[in-house]
Amino acid sequence: MRKWTGAVPIAAFAWAATMAEAHEGEHDPNDLSFQAATPILDVASVEASIDHYTTRLGFTTSWDWPEGDDKTFAAVSNGAVTLFLAETEGTIDPTWVFFDVNSADHVHAAYVEAGATIVEAPNDKPWGSREFLATDPDGNVLRIASPLPHDEEGEEG
Repeated sequence: MRKWTGAVPIAAFAWAATMAEAHEGEHDPNDLSFQAATPILDVASVEASIDHYTTRLGFTTSWDWPEGDDKTFAAVSNGAVTLFLAETEGTIDPTWVFFDVNSADHVHAAYVEAGATIVEAPNDKPWGSREFLATDPDGNVLRIASPLPHDEEGEEG
């Protein structure tokens, strides 16, 4: 059971304020395209997860709720990416999140140096990307990928 149910109005307000600022002057009510996606990851402890994402995975805390101790909901960001962390009682249902980065090898090296849990080393995939897998303390899987370089003739490699 999620402990953050009361945080939903706070999260919605924070999200709305952020999106309003990001898309100021761009609102077209007839445009059905999505503007962003923010995964909500179930975690056993928001405070422990904030620590992990900020010290090992290169994220910063955008905001958390409630103020003070015993946080149950938070947003962490890295570049254009935001993740919501939702404290959950009982069984955690881990999920996967795919991240597109400039260099999977550089991110991997930084994660290894910071002590992140790597479950699959960087490797080339047949669909044209170089990827590795890391996990957070709750088993959520972070799939980090960058495009394979192309030679002058457009071939991968």
